[in-house]
Amino acid sequence: MVDATALLVQQRIYKEPDLLDEFTALATTAGYKVIGTFDIVSVPSTKYGIRSGKVEEIRIWIEANKPDIVLFSPFLKSSQIFRLMETWDIEVRDRTQVILEIFDKHAKTQQAKLQIEQARLNYELPFERHQIRMRLQKEHTGDRPIAEQVGAGEDLLNLRIQELRRRIALISDKLDKISDSQALMKKNRESKGFVEITLAGYTNAGKSTLHNALTGSDVEIADELFTTLSTKAAELNMPGRQVVLSDSVGFISNLPAALLKAFNTTLMEVSDADVIILVVDASDTLDEMNRKIHTCLDTFNEIGANGIPIIAVLNKIDLVDESSLEKKRELLEDVSIDIIPISAKSKVNLDVLLRTIEKTLPHLWRYSIALPYGDMGMSLLSWLHEAAVVESESYSEDSIQVIALLGFEAEQKISRLLPVASLRRIVANSESTSVL
Repeated sequence: MVDATALLVQQRIYKEPDLLDEFTALATTAGYKVIGTFDIVSVPSTKYGIRSGKVEEIRIWIEANKPDIVLFSPFLKSSQIFRLMETWDIEVRDRTQVILEIFDKHAKTQQAKLQIEQARLNYELPFERHQIRMRLQKEHTGDRPIAEQVGAGEDLLNLRIQELRRRIALISDKLDKISDSQALMKKNRESKGFVEITLAGYTNAGKSTLHNALTGSDVEIADELFTTLSTKAAELNMPGRQVVLSDSVGFISNLPAALLKAFNTTLMEVSDADVIILVVDASDTLDEMNRKIHTCLDTFNEIGANGIPIIAVLNKIDLVDESSLEKKRELLEDVSIDIIPISAKSKVNLDVLLRTIEKTLPHLWRYSIALPYGDMGMSLLSWLHEAAVVESESYSEDSIQVIALLGFEAEQKISRLLPVASLRRIVANSESTSVL
């Protein structure tokens, strides 16, 4: 229903933040034209989700303005949606369904498409059950249905539910296979000494723009929510390191558990990272920034990403004055000791970010390496130029003498291939010299 006109209805209790602007952004990203909004601050109603008086007020507004659809935030039960649709005589969808529409719009990979279908089926299962039962009730209004009629209807209901559950199970199997394949690729990268760094943050914070700026990749960029759904990974050029930088799906407040579970394969990249770069939109207000930061931290807790080093990045500083930037830095002081103000779009302070990343990664140690002449020695020398920082190389009668900075994985590989005497860590003042 692209370009359909929509009325937005937000229900929240007193002291809950007003997320109507974010809901409007979600609706716009999904393709709706918002022509009206209601922000209802009250205790939710069991029957409709909102009080009967407001239901009547909105009904009158709908009759006058004739929107194509009503979008409700945050969530409704299936019974509440059907009661509102009957009362208002219009289609009603809640926030979860809007998010699923956006996910479906942006899905590019098989994994993302399967995850979205699985989330949609899991979410719509109770709606399907309720809709079929309502249909059966309408078919049997009037004379009391005989047992054979009721039984046939229930059989149709059970068949439909079983069909949906079989599809969900089939999708789960396919996603498990994709997950196993990704885990194997990750294990292969780890065996080659790759370090995993993941960009994480609230949706539309500028993660994809930063990923492009740091790696030169072609991650899709748009001024919309949830542009990135599948993990995009590219090698980050860092001398002496083999680093993979991943761009993950954006977080959002009150993301339904079904959606969080559906994207566990993508979010696993965050929980398995060696370093997390938390990207924060510095152009937000202080209250909005604070809310989004806490949403990100809560998501880290939910996916088990605790204890991983975090570098906090204040993005879009070109849109912020210096005085307010300092106050926004203070919000991140409990999150990370490294807070880097940048503009990914204008490539401001990216060199500072790279130095901070390098400082956060495991130490490099200086080694003297004696490589034998021959194919193996020349192959190792070529590999060292890719996986380490080669400071010097010289040729003697029987070997190639190399001074290089090695990480742990590189040192382990060399030590497995060469005699013990061929590899020596260089020390200074009787202490091992580490290089950051």
